[in-house]
Amino acid sequence: MEEAVTGIPVAFQVGVGIFAALAAVFFFAKYREAAAALQVSEKVKKKYSRELDRLQDVAKLRVVRDALLSEQGDNVDDEGRQHLLLRDADGRLFHVALQKTVAPADGEVAITRNGERVVLQEPR
Repeated sequence: MEEAVTGIPVAFQVGVGIFAALAAVFFFAKYREAAAALQVSEKVKKKYSRELDRLQDVAKLRVVRDALLSEQGDNVDDEGRQHLLLRDADGRLFHVALQKTVAPADGEVAITRNGERVVLQEPR
C-alpha cells in the first residue's frame, strides 16, 4: 500500500476526505433546515403581531361604535355634540366631537364618494 509524503496511507487520506465531504453535506442540510424554520418563524411572528395590533384596536372601535349608535352618550354638550377621547397607535390623545344629523329619506339617497355618485342601500 502506498503512503503519502506525510507517512499516512493514501486510503486513510481518501477516507478522511470522503468523511469530511459527507459531514459538510449534512451540516449544510441542517443549516438550510434551520434557516427555513427561522424564516417561517419570522412570518408567523409578523402575522401574530398584526393580529395583536388589530385586537388592541377593538376596544377603541367599540367606543366609537357605541358613541355613533347610542341615542344619548355620557359626554354630550349643550349643542348636542358627543365628545370622545381616543388614542392613536403612537399613544397620542385626540379629542373627537361628533355631531349627528337626522333627516327623513324620501326615496333614493345618494352621496358623492371619490367623485362618483353612490346610491345608499338600506342595511338588511
